[in-house]
Amino acid sequence: MTRYLIAAATAAALFTGCIGLNKPASVLRYVIDPAVNVTTQENSGRSLAVRPLESARPYKQNVVYRQNDEMGVYSAVEWSELPADAATRALTDALEATHRFSDIGSAIDLSIPDQILTGQLRRFDLVRDTEPWTAVCEIRLELRKSLGRTHVWSKTLTTSEPLATPNHVSLPQAMNTALGRLIEEAVTEIVTK
Repeated sequence: MTRYLIAAATAAALFTGCIGLNKPASVLRYVIDPAVNVTTQENSGRSLAVRPLESARPYKQNVVYRQNDEMGVYSAVEWSELPADAATRALTDALEATHRFSDIGSAIDLSIPDQILTGQLRRFDLVRDTEPWTAVCEIRLELRKSLGRTHVWSKTLTTSEPLATPNHVSLPQAMNTALGRLIEEAVTEIVTK
């Protein structure tokens, strides 16, 4: 009799799983789409190769938070793409929009560019121990001449933006604002080099 009850319970559990009563929670995905305003510049005649931004280890697709000395991720809240990829694209688009360079492209696609831009996404955090909560973005960028790899410019840029509410719901707007400001600052400096 006991074996019959165990078999019936197992079959019921398997059947329940098969028809979807135990569905995993859906993942909420936030879009990274910063608004960036840059001014048109006189074309320098130089070409610029942009390498994809490297990403510090924690910054994958899940939203990362910091609180006191703790760093963690929301298991059911993600960015719609990798933050480093979105930041690279936004930076490249903004540089292109200035018309400062005769050619801008991926470092793989340009054979001998005049300059190479590299960098690392160091922070893309929701900081929960501030009042109000804050979105923090930090990127280290380096601009070098292609031949000889001579240093032209480098800087670590950090921006932050307070969230409208103390929860992750207002994070996308704040992070997009912070990232947009950071890219505007970077482009303003890069086009003068």
